Amino acid sequence: MSYKKIGIIGFGSWVKNAYLPILSSIKEVTISHISAKTKESLELAKNKINNDSCKFSSDYLEVINNKDLDLIILSVPDNIHGKILDQIISKDIDCIFEMPISDNNKEAEAIINKIYSKNNIYIPNLEMSYLPVVDYLRDIFSNKEFGDLLTAKLKLSASWWPGFSIYSASSWYIDVLNKIFNLFPKKVISNIESNSNFPTESKGSAILDYGDFLAEWEFDMESNETLSVILDLYFEKKLIKVDLLTSEIKSENNKKISFSEPYQGWAGMKEFIINSVFEKQDKDIHMTNIEVLQKISNGLDLSMKTKDWSEIK
Repeated sequence: MSYKKIGIIGFGSWVKNAYLPILSSIKEVTISHISAKTKESLELAKNKINNDSCKFSSDYLEVINNKDLDLIILSVPDNIHGKILDQIISKDIDCIFEMPISDNNKEAEAIINKIYSKNNIYIPNLEMSYLPVVDYLRDIFSNKEFGDLLTAKLKLSASWWPGFSIYSASSWYIDVLNKIFNLFPKKVISNIESNSNFPTESKGSAILDYGDFLAEWEFDMESNETLSVILDLYFEKKLIKVDLLTSEIKSENNKKISFSEPYQGWAGMKEFIINSVFEKQDKDIHMTNIEVLQKISNGLDLSMKTKDWSEIK
């Protein structure tokens, strides 16, 4: 599988800093159409795209209806994400998009059912899960190299508030745990710290019950430190501490697992794009990930409101 002509809907910082530098470096790929909401974003896109044949539109429907495209990349705010994704699904074209599918779970469920009825490939951008260090850790876990896993903790520190929600952000990080364990959690519970400065969800954690062990995803969006994603895996015989942004095994004298150096700090983005553009995609695997991650997002949001466990089924 190889996508040669790509259309992009949305031209925010994620597209400019994460997608664009990598796509522009791939000779086999042409960015053929971009839609942006504002005149300023369109002008910026025109200045950044070195392709005289690229089309630029303020109406995203022009991208969706462009029959010359092989792939659409959708990167827009959550509140309009579901609507546009639903319109893309109505056409005969593959799509890369970000989770969650929608900020409304009922809408998300309807879209998932619609995706199942199509033959096209819908690829969720879960770039950190494509890091080689994740494969390395999966082998350690599956081979029980250091015995059974007792528990795990993934900590995200950043200064991303406002705008962070456990519903919209959980998929990106929990999927890393799912990929390492090759398992999905059976139930989840969220614990959000109340804070007088922000409404909710600037600090908190999610506990994930995988059956034989628990894992925790902790986040602090008020951190003054640089972006950090640290994973601790507590095995019977050893603690493995990993910096996922640098692919360094801290507990093994900073042993580094080879990976593509990230653009603008986004680890795994190059691996994700190269895989998505050139490798044969398995629709069933993507669909399972999409459906389960959407259920986890909804479960965490529900748990935040009920202050109780939410089953993933």
